[in-house]
Amino acid sequence: MSSDAKDEVFVGSFGFWFVWKVSTAFVLIVGSLVALTRTDLKGPVRLGSLFIVWAIMLISNDELAYGHAIEPGIYFRHYFKMQFLPWDAISSITWSTSDRLQILLKRGTLFRKTLAAQSFRNGSVREWLSTPPEVVRWLLVAKPSGADGIELKGPGL
Repeated sequence: MSSDAKDEVFVGSFGFWFVWKVSTAFVLIVGSLVALTRTDLKGPVRLGSLFIVWAIMLISNDELAYGHAIEPGIYFRHYFKMQFLPWDAISSITWSTSDRLQILLKRGTLFRKTLAAQSFRNGSVREWLSTPPEVVRWLLVAKPSGADGIELKGPGL
């Protein structure tokens, strides 16, 4: 690793992850109460609407993660348990702004092939739109072993 590179860098933020999880729990509770208490919904329609609310909320939460990148890979949290993702398991990292990135895995199932990490926006709009996320800048400087084949795609690089 280069001497001017940090030992670790954040991927997403705990604050954004936490706010998203709490918001999702709120929507699940309110949506479930609405689906269960509506008098115009009967039997299977009531259960179907409840299932749709739960499915949308669970799927929208499955990709979201936060953590930190270090020399061997990324430690991240989907829900409660910390997990490890080595660099050689990542196919590409894409971003549209400096606070939002997606990590495409080489292997995985339908909803388990992508991780999304996001933080709250910092800096000017120009910097936000043109600067790569901190983990991408770190990868370019630190050049950890195993990260050689990762494709980096986004504006500002």
